[in-house]
Amino acid sequence: MNDRQSWLWSLLFFSAFTAWGDFLPEGCQYDKECVIELPESVCADGTPSYFTVLPRKNSNNLVIYLEPGGACWNKESCSFGHVLSLTRKKHKSKWGSRKGIFNLKDKANPFQGFSIVSIPYCTGDVFMGNNEINYGTESDPLIIKHHGYKNVLLTLDAVKASYPSPEKVVLFGMSAGGMGVMAHLRNLDSAFPQSQKFALADAGTPFIPPHLDETAYQEVMNNWNAPSILPPVTSPETMRHLGDLVHYNTTHYPHIRYGLVQSYEDTVMTFFAKSVGSPEPSEAVRNTIIDVADNFIGNSSPNARVFFVENQFHLQTNQSLSKMVSAGTRLIDWLQGMFFMQESWPNVRPDLEPYSSSN
Repeated sequence: MNDRQSWLWSLLFFSAFTAWGDFLPEGCQYDKECVIELPESVCADGTPSYFTVLPRKNSNNLVIYLEPGGACWNKESCSFGHVLSLTRKKHKSKWGSRKGIFNLKDKANPFQGFSIVSIPYCTGDVFMGNNEINYGTESDPLIIKHHGYKNVLLTLDAVKASYPSPEKVVLFGMSAGGMGVMAHLRNLDSAFPQSQKFALADAGTPFIPPHLDETAYQEVMNNWNAPSILPPVTSPETMRHLGDLVHYNTTHYPHIRYGLVQSYEDTVMTFFAKSVGSPEPSEAVRNTIIDVADNFIGNSSPNARVFFVENQFHLQTNQSLSKMVSAGTRLIDWLQGMFFMQESWPNVRPDLEPYSSSN
């Protein structure tokens, strides 16, 4: 049996899931993550990737999770620790075994009861890549397949065959995955046109010049060939930066609620800001998220909100959701406001003085 035949059989088994809990993919069990091979998806070194599903019995809601793991865009960054993995690794279950949003036993968790699809991250391109590039030399090659964008598309195609119309579907990403969320709102909308849709990014910092060096920033985007997959602002022009992408999403997809959770002093994103030539790396994250909130989302956007925190943590949603508090608002309450369509869902911004929960 060749790879395509194996893929088709996997899809047939997985498609038995369409009755929302009446059937399971072969070898899968309810409430346990199950690996689904996806041979046409690849990691940066060419090893085949996959996705996982955590099926919940009789669930009509779905989370699609883009995993974190750094980024790379040249020989140095791809060789010396900027990215956690550029190859396939054995899957380790996360859901149900950790704190915060991963704690599915917490009845206040908005993902409690959702079926969950997880997309591994092994391409170094924050799920925006569409390129194969040699960062080495002809005699000493370092060939990287930045195919993160395609991996998400392949997964969405497989998943929508099994979950054609969830009541609610959430695209959720952390760090690199949080940045990837920005690139896939239109694909989420296309895959699930009838569903109520949400996009949540934890530490998905939408970096933009001048908070990064513009030449270095363009090198990153061009090496990933990201401009080829991002929607244009005004045809035939391409996106200037990720701030434009956030604005495009909030104006073109007002029916998708978008939430950005971010620390002003995120140490990991500060490291990447320095790596991409920020003139003020210690202030780059703060300046970026304030700029994006003010000028590309806006405090009056009907469908997008931010939850900014005065700490140095990289991620917030893997902490205790009830104990994570910013400007008087608990993260758990903010998340429930987002996913339960509360009109009082606030922007949480300690940088605004005086702070008002209605801002």
